This record gives sequence, structure tokens and C-alpha cells, in this order.
Amino acid sequence: MNIAPNRGNAREPVLEIENLQVFFASRDGIVRAVDGVSYSLHAGETLGVVGESGCGKSVTAMSVLRLLPSPPAVVAGGEIRYRGTNLLAVDERRMRSIRGNEISMIFQDPMTSLNPVLTIGDQIAEAVQLHQGMGRQAARARAVEMLQLVNIPEPARRANEYPHQFSGGMRQRAMIALALACNPKVLIADEPTTALDVTIQAQIIELMQKLKRELGTAIVMITHDLGVVAEVCERVVVMYAGRKVEEATVERLFASPLHPYTRGLLASMPRLDTAAGAQRSARHRLAEIPGMVPSLKAGMRGCSFAPRCARATPVCGGQAPALLQHGDGHSVACRHAGENH
Repeated sequence: MNIAPNRGNAREPVLEIENLQVFFASRDGIVRAVDGVSYSLHAGETLGVVGESGCGKSVTAMSVLRLLPSPPAVVAGGEIRYRGTNLLAVDERRMRSIRGNEISMIFQDPMTSLNPVLTIGDQIAEAVQLHQGMGRQAARARAVEMLQLVNIPEPARRANEYPHQFSGGMRQRAMIALALACNPKVLIADEPTTALDVTIQAQIIELMQKLKRELGTAIVMITHDLGVVAEVCERVVVMYAGRKVEEATVERLFASPLHPYTRGLLASMPRLDTAAGAQRSARHRLAEIPGMVPSLKAGMRGCSFAPRCARATPVCGGQAPALLQHGDGHSVACRHAGENH
């Protein structure tokens, strides 16, 4: 393959999000979709971003590429730095040169993200021509090369087919090929295995691990599936109601989760790794987190998880807890994080 890997210091941040605030105007008021989120991504790293639907994972990712419609979306504060440059401050011409070329994104639904009236090969070739300045013939050859890279059989023939002629798993592979065609430094994968059967999910995960090893691309893996996080990520950020509530290495988070919401997420996972675990899962219901996610239309006082937390005390309803360090690389926004549980 004629694709050069991205080399870099594993500790060098390529993407930094600092105190990002993204609000949406609605008839019922201001929706604080992302409220002070910060995290960084290092070269060659896979960072997991987890949380239930509506917590702000995808809005944060779309903000990186400035793809949110404005109005109604407004970036009310913070910075998004790519290699030291604040993407929120650059002009649209510079932003167009970054999208798809230096930072790419795999969207949740490939059927709605791919153009239904263009062949798969034409869509990949168009991106390469636009960003890499290749001629038509060379771009077409790159499109076939990328389809081969993501293990699509008969890539030269399939490049002439339309998205509706691909299965769900093949469309997702085509989306990955499109996202990687320009050899980006950062890949944002937004629920890349959603709505795929477990066999195809495993193949997509294996493919992304292979591409990271071969190309050195830094990956932000947005998901609600903690099993995917355990499989492919080095670090993980947990989000709840538009805020970051915990961040740690994957090993530390799974071994010693500190935030009650993180513990609730882990307790809700079925465990079939042992015969005893399978028997317990057959006899008992999965744990669930009581209550509902709070509305984001009003500014929240105190801890946003307090109404659902069994450990909440009156102090939790006051000022929002700050993210504090609890050991190397492990931060959590909870006043009771250091207590035994």
C-alpha cells in the first residue's frame, strides 16, 4: 500500500478540547448540550468517549470539525486546538482544508452519510482529488486501494457500485475507507459499530486496530458500548448531561471506577466471561440506574447526577464538583469519590 504512516511522539497532543461550551437555542430556552468539556488526544492513541444518548459526545465531535448548523448551535466558550491552532478561530477556507484531510469522521449512519447517487469509488476519489490534488485516474486508483485496505472483496468492481448495493457492514467499511483516504492525523469514529450484528462489529473493531497500527492515526472512539472501549482504547472519558465526570486509563477505570455514574454503567453490563457469571446473569436482572437524565434546558446547579445518585448529600446540590485528580491520570468530578463504596 502506498500510504505513509503518521509518526509522532505518543505523548504529543494532536487535539486538545478545553472548556468547550456548545448551546442550542430552542423555543423552550437554551439547551446546554456541552457545558465545559475538556480532553486531549495524543498521537497514535485511541481515546474512548462514553455516555448515554444525549450526553454531548457527538456534539463535541461535530464541534471539532465545525459541522454544527449555526443557528441554532452556538459555541459559547472554550477552544479546540489541533496541533496548537484553535480551530474555532480559523477561517472557513482553512477549515475546509482540514476536514477530511487532516481530521476525518466516521458518522453514525453510513447510509445517510454516503451520497446515494454517486458510486462508492467516485465519493472516495472526489475527496482525494479535492484534498490531495490528485488527477482523476490516480484518485480512482487510490479509491480502489482504500477499498482493498478495508477488506472489501473485489474492490475494483465494488468501487463502481452505489451505497444501496452494499450491506450495512460493507457500507461502514466504505465509510472508513472514505475517512482514511487522505491519511488523516485524527479520526473521529462516532458509534462505528451501531446497528451492526456482533460478527460485523468484531470485524470493524479489528479493522480499526489494524489501521491504527499501520497508519499511526489517532482515534476518538465515541460509543455507549463499554465492551468496545475495553477492546480498543487506551484512555476513556465518561460524559454525563453535557459534562465530563471521569477520565482514566481503561485498565484503571474498569478496575476502580470512582464516579457513581461510571459504576452504574459498568454494573449494567452483562458478564458472561465465566460459567459462574453466565449462571448469575441468567438468574438476575441487570443493574439499572434509577431516575431520568436531567433536562439540559436550564442551567444545572451542583452535580448533574445527584438526583439519581444513592450517595448524594445536600452538599452535592450546591456548586458543581470540580474535576480532581485521584492518582496518576485519573480525574473525577464527585465529592464522594475518595470514599469507600
